[in-house]
Amino acid sequence: MKKNKIIQLSLVIVGIILFFFTYYSSDKDKIVDIDKNILIGDDSKLTEEISNIIENANYVGTDNRGTFFELNANLAKVFFDKPNISNMKIVSAVISLSDGREINIKSDYAIYDKLTNNTNFMGNILVTESNNQITCDNLDLIMSENLIKIFNNVTYNGEKGLIKSDEVHIDIFKNEAILFMKNSNDKVKVKYKN
Repeated sequence: MKKNKIIQLSLVIVGIILFFFTYYSSDKDKIVDIDKNILIGDDSKLTEEISNIIENANYVGTDNRGTFFELNANLAKVFFDKPNISNMKIVSAVISLSDGREINIKSDYAIYDKLTNNTNFMGNILVTESNNQITCDNLDLIMSENLIKIFNNVTYNGEKGLIKSDEVHIDIFKNEAILFMKNSNDKVKVKYKN
């Protein structure tokens, strides 16, 4: 019986010692130096202005008409002063419409608004839908209006021909496009395929 009492007393003393060293140790005041210049890829450093840097970012949305929207980027930056805006690099988007059509957009950069799903694409843009391709420098995807505004060096290449214009507005649901030039004296250039 004395042996049990000695073991119990020893365990209580060890417990008190562990408690003391865990909560009252002087080591807790040591400051650990953390490198605040964390590199994400080769691209950026966290700063006071940037709240998040996200690699392989993915945003998904739908609307009440059954349109599915998915946006992917190799890198997305979110700033403290604009938490609903993502500045993205190497971007691809897929818009799946309720009628089965799919519109794919690729670009070097984009700015995405998480509240409206509106996106401004910039640099080396390629838009594909079925057998149709459009290249341009800028594209605004305005999901709230079901509209795609394509501008600056617009070239359309499809089964029926080649079109060059300054700007194209596409109604996503009606599948209708309006092409126009900024200067009223210039004309949209059309070349039909045989």
